[in-house]
Amino acid sequence: MTVAPLPPAAMQPPVMAMMMAMAPPMLPPPTDAQSLRERYGAPDFIRREMETELWRYDGNACSIFFFLYREAGALKLRYSETAPRGMNMAADPACVESLNARAMP
Repeated sequence: MTVAPLPPAAMQPPVMAMMMAMAPPMLPPPTDAQSLRERYGAPDFIRREMETELWRYDGNACSIFFFLYREAGALKLRYSETAPRGMNMAADPACVESLNARAMP
């Protein structure tokens, strides 16, 4: 099935503005403990060891782990991963997106 492109008049400012209003805003990625809490609230689990912390947030079908390291007195996000994916795979985009849906307003 071939889909015809929209005519140029359909891409004029009112239509573009409506299309952009329907798209969810892109949130900047969290970089530290404060931005994680502001976006997602309190973690479901925290593990503390020396100068590091592991924060876990649980979703319906997955969990995301944030690894934070103390730098200049603040906890900075250095790495994240999702389960059921393993350490050698990038974070599952669907899992991250489900966590973004839980983001604080």
